Amino acid sequence: MIKSNECLEDLQCNNLFIIQEKEGYRFTSDAVALANFVRVKPNGKVVDLCSGSGVIGILVSAKNPVSYTYLVEIQSNLADMSKRTIEHNGLDNVFSVVNKPLQDIHKEIGVGTFDVVVCNPPYKKSGTATNIGAIDTISIAKHEITVTLEDIIREAGKLLKFGGDFYIVNKEERLVDMMCIMRKYQLEPKELKILPSTKGASVVMLKARKGGKSGLKISL
Repeated sequence: MIKSNECLEDLQCNNLFIIQEKEGYRFTSDAVALANFVRVKPNGKVVDLCSGSGVIGILVSAKNPVSYTYLVEIQSNLADMSKRTIEHNGLDNVFSVVNKPLQDIHKEIGVGTFDVVVCNPPYKKSGTATNIGAIDTISIAKHEITVTLEDIIREAGKLLKFGGDFYIVNKEERLVDMMCIMRKYQLEPKELKILPSTKGASVVMLKARKGGKSGLKISL
């Protein structure tokens, strides 16, 4: 079940574990912070876009009364890793892993069906990367190679119920982009949380509501 280049790590939440690569792709503290930011109403249905190894969807489900979660991940190696993590934790009945591009994924899993959509997207804007060599797992996770910010927000708008919430994390330099694109797809920014960083630009987490009224809360 666990490959030679992988390890099983304790998520320190509800006795849950996750399979990760020993070297290479690993989830970051931003993913954990985003999972802690998300709130889901009882029996809510969740979609985790760009789900990677599945850590956000798993933690959101553990910390909230979620009825079902879809993990959507284009990279087959990460989707396979998350499937094996789900099986290891005995969560097969409340999780599905979808190994497909997220563009138009609503046609497969449902339009206007979900209470929450969450995403830890590639931070680097399409066309801005300068040092990408061979395209690998980490490059795809960090750069807009297979998906753009607008692709993600557009799809979130289609997946969510009216009144449903979209949660996303990114660098502060993408904040205006996120807000402008959200309004384009009827997602109203409602809460902004700033996570200061000692490594340059701060990380921001943003919650938007489908069909929500204007009014933004900011917190540190």
